[in-house]
Amino acid sequence: MKKIILILFAVLSINTFAQKKVSFGLKGGLNIASLTNSNLDSKLNGYAGVFLNVAFSDLYEMQPEILYSNQGGKLDINNDQTVTIEYFSIGVANNFFVNRDGKLYLSIVPSIDLDVDDSFIGIVNDNEWEEGNDATFVDLALGIGLGYRVNNNLAIEARYKRGLIDVYSGSFHDFEVERYENETQFNSVFQIGISYRFKK
Repeated sequence: MKKIILILFAVLSINTFAQKKVSFGLKGGLNIASLTNSNLDSKLNGYAGVFLNVAFSDLYEMQPEILYSNQGGKLDINNDQTVTIEYFSIGVANNFFVNRDGKLYLSIVPSIDLDVDDSFIGIVNDNEWEEGNDATFVDLALGIGLGYRVNNNLAIEARYKRGLIDVYSGSFHDFEVERYENETQFNSVFQIGISYRFKK
């Protein structure tokens, strides 16, 4: 009897997921990035990546994402010295639509961001690995934003993303500046861009 119940449950679960609208897509855009409690100004760079969109209903979509995101800050407006922290960002966007027309939606996006410098790419590139960027190798972040679906494929999105882990915590930096020793620096990024999904 237990086996029959388990088989029925598995069949129903597979059938339920199969009925969801699943699509694959690409996205990219502009980052306006800075670090809190630092002497850095905002800098412009970008983000890009792929996502899988699963529509559970007319009002909710779950969207796992893998993005490259260039963050950090600029020393000051009159020179070209910048702090660059590049991340592989693995997140899950939860899109809540305002109404059933499927146009305007609110996104809540928790993510885990891995520093490229401490990844396989950084290890292979000896110079980058030796110089490093003094940042912690992982950041947990939370993003919130708005999106507008222009049509079934194209959407415009704007998000604010805030890191939750001190970028220069512990022994991950080798510079002696009182501000960085005694205060916490968090990633702070405003993103605006587009996404395009290929309907299955």
